[in-house]
Amino acid sequence: MRSFIFGFVLTLAALALAEEMPVVDRVAQQNALFEEFYQTGLKNFPERATSYGDYRYNSQLGEYSLAEIARQHAESDSYLARLKAISTDGMSDNDKLSHRVLERQLERDDVNYSLKNYEMPVNQQNGVHTRLADMPNNMPFDSVPHYQDYVSRLSQIPRVLEQTTEVMRQGIKDGLMPPKLVLEKLPAQCDGIVAANPFLRPTTKFPPDFSDEDKKRLTDEIAKAVNDEVFPAYQKFADFLRNEYDPKGRPALSIETLPDGKHRYAEAVKMMTTLNITPEEVH
Repeated sequence: MRSFIFGFVLTLAALALAEEMPVVDRVAQQNALFEEFYQTGLKNFPERATSYGDYRYNSQLGEYSLAEIARQHAESDSYLARLKAISTDGMSDNDKLSHRVLERQLERDDVNYSLKNYEMPVNQQNGVHTRLADMPNNMPFDSVPHYQDYVSRLSQIPRVLEQTTEVMRQGIKDGLMPPKLVLEKLPAQCDGIVAANPFLRPTTKFPPDFSDEDKKRLTDEIAKAVNDEVFPAYQKFADFLRNEYDPKGRPALSIETLPDGKHRYAEAVKMMTTLNITPEEVH
C-alpha cells in the first residue's frame, strides 16, 4: 500500500511538472517520444522496416512467441503512460491531434491484448504463412549482402511458424478460435505455397554484375534453406492446422459466440468506426 501511494504521488508530481514545462519543451518531448516509438516498432517488426526501405534489420524476422507478445505489451503500456504524462495544454491543433492518434492506437492495443485477440493470428485472408511467402516480393535483391540477408530470414521461418503454433495452441485452450468455415481453407494454402515455391524466385533475377560464382553459391544456399528448413516447417504447420487446429474451429460465425463475446463485439464496433459508440447506436 505504501509503495502504491508513493507511486501515485510521483505520477501526480510528474503531471504537475509537465504542465509547468513551456509548450515548446513539451512538444519537443512529445516528438522525441514519437520517434522513439517509431524506431521501437521497426526493431520489433523487422519485416515492416524492410517494407519502409530501412534495411538495418534485413537479416531478421520478428519474434512471435507468447513471451514476446507480453514483452511488447508492457513496452506499449510504458509508452502510453509516458505519453499521457505530457500535457497538451497550449499545443497546436496538429500536435494535439498527433498526441490523440498515438494515444488511441496504444489504448486500442491495450484492449486487444486484454481480449487476447493475438491468440487468433491466422485467417483465410492473412496470416504469417502467407506473409512469409510474400517475402521474396518485399525484400531488396540488389547486392550479395541483401541475398545473404534473405538466406538468414529463410533459416528463421521454422522458428516463426513454431512460435505462431504456440500462440494458436493457447488460443485453443482459451476457446479463442476462428470459425471452422474459415479454418478449413488454411492447410490447402500452406500446401499451395509449398507447391508454388515462391522462395526460389530471387534465384531467377540476379543482378547482371553478380559473378557466376556468387550466383551458384547463393542459389545453392537458398535451395538448401528452402528444402531443409522452410518446406519441413510449412508441412509441419499444415499438419498442425489440419489435424489439431481446424477441427476445433467454432461452428458459428458471430463474434459474440467467443468468450466475452458481447464485449468483443462492442470493442470491434469502436475499432471499426473509430468512435466511442455502442453497437445499438450503430444499428
